[in-house]
Amino acid sequence: MKFLKVEWTKKRGSIALMATGLVVSAFILGGYVATGNWNPWGNRHYYQILNANFQECHTLSGIQTCTSDHNVLYNTGALWVQQVTSGETPTGCAPSTTCGFKYIAMSAGSTAPVATDVTTGATNGDCGKPTDTELTTNGFARAAGVVTDISGSSPKSSTVVYTFTATATQAVAKSCLVNFASAANGNNVQLATATFTSITLQNLDTITITWTIAWTWS
Repeated sequence: MKFLKVEWTKKRGSIALMATGLVVSAFILGGYVATGNWNPWGNRHYYQILNANFQECHTLSGIQTCTSDHNVLYNTGALWVQQVTSGETPTGCAPSTTCGFKYIAMSAGSTAPVATDVTTGATNGDCGKPTDTELTTNGFARAAGVVTDISGSSPKSSTVVYTFTATATQAVAKSCLVNFASAANGNNVQLATATFTSITLQNLDTITITWTIAWTWS
């Protein structure tokens, strides 16, 4: 009887060991499926890449020409995005239907922007600042673009598009993606600026500005 009892105990121990092994294996496998990491106690590293791209298409005397030009994403603009996503109070205005990077502004200035430029507030939040001046007349006052939001999985892009129509002769050489509807306002923050070869538009000539925000996450 004792012999049988010992054998039965060993059998139960083997079964328990196998069951434990299956549980651990399932846990590790499930962790890998969820995180892509064989270490179930490890964290999946989520990241997001924010990038801005610029294109302009202008029509002069009925002839359309398009160019894609290099742009600069400002440190202060990226900080605004980071503050919003982390629940902090951002520089300038808090995000709302009237505060967000959906406004396109223009300048005739050609000074190349630098990522470290101070580009916030009533003084430096205007397009072209801290060196050039934002346009507010001749059909080029800043305006809210048509926004197409991202959908689906990474990578995706959102766009902000607006067509300016000249009401008088006006040269343009710079476009900015800004967060507020009016210039010279303390809420202003510039996200990005692009400079391009100066274009002189006559009355009723048009220029369509497209800002594309590329999002990549994992």
